[in-house]
Amino acid sequence: MKKTDFFTFCLTFFTLSFGVTAMAALVPAVAHDFNVSGKEAIKLTWLYMLPYGLFAVIWGPLTRVVKIRNIFAFTVGGFFLSAMLLSMAMSINLTFIFRFLMGCFGSSFIPLALISVAKTVRKEEKSKYIGVFFAISYFSTMLSVFLSGFIYWRFIYFAQACISLVLLCMVIFYMENFDFTNEKSKISYAKTLTNGQAMRFLFIVGCASFLYHAVWQRFGLFLNEEMGMVQTIISVLFTVSTFGAVIFEFAGGLLVARVKSLKVVRYGFFTMCFIFLFILTRNISLMFFIVFVWGGAWALTHVALSSYLTNLPDNVLRDVSSLNSSFRFLFGGLGALFGGVVVNLFGFSVLFFICGAGLFFLGYFCKNLLTQGV
Repeated sequence: MKKTDFFTFCLTFFTLSFGVTAMAALVPAVAHDFNVSGKEAIKLTWLYMLPYGLFAVIWGPLTRVVKIRNIFAFTVGGFFLSAMLLSMAMSINLTFIFRFLMGCFGSSFIPLALISVAKTVRKEEKSKYIGVFFAISYFSTMLSVFLSGFIYWRFIYFAQACISLVLLCMVIFYMENFDFTNEKSKISYAKTLTNGQAMRFLFIVGCASFLYHAVWQRFGLFLNEEMGMVQTIISVLFTVSTFGAVIFEFAGGLLVARVKSLKVVRYGFFTMCFIFLFILTRNISLMFFIVFVWGGAWALTHVALSSYLTNLPDNVLRDVSSLNSSFRFLFGGLGALFGGVVVNLFGFSVLFFICGAGLFFLGYFCKNLLTQGV
């Protein structure tokens, strides 16, 4: 892979992640700006995630008939316009629409990048590329979350639009075609969904995303409503969590290169489960430690599962690359909805217990699921 393409993909991950987690932290500020309740404004989280999950399925198969560079040019352009309009929206309903469109266009970024890496990078180097890409993604998230505590929320998405414009120029003028249209294969989601190895992988991905986002998309409201924290402290805590993710994303890529990815996945799930023993603490210092470890543990599972994906058989690789992003965000959006229902009916303690137990069982069974029949 050429250096310019590597830089373009790095910028792709940076662009997509800038403002995603920040929205979870910004819900109280957006609600105040439009004079609506936090329960109304939090729709901005899952209205991005659900369309992301639904549209992500089309990009992998589309690479069989359209060059990756051309797909990128279209989707990055759409993402740029949507982010710019979101930053200028004058009603909460318009923010819902533009956030929805950002999810539609942004859903192409990761599957196309993973396909390009899988097709052009040597097997022993793949995990290092994946680690760098997602570490940059988490750094971008950390930066936007940190800024969300100090600047007006609209400036976050105006900045994301500007970065998208730079990315669009990189794609148009410098990116290779990544032309895989001459490979003889058919759109095969039906075949992929009957492949045992692929479906077990997607089951783990979907369940993990469901449980993670059930907690994390509500965490800003938890800190604000239950813990009485102000926007600046909330943003700093989200920043610390993302900083932990950046460190462990880099370390996870190197660790996977030396240790089997499935071991790293289990370490991450069990650590996230352990965190729930302390999450209701009123000690602010301990809360900083909790969110740091939570972010790091999630990053370990993320990079390990992504590395496992790039080594799947070629006949299912492209479809699973799209379905991976689809399952992450579709089930993540459903998890965010589920978290809201549980909190409204039973409170945060019950939500934390359910998700902690779910993560424990994922850690316990994931190795058997992902090695079965391999």
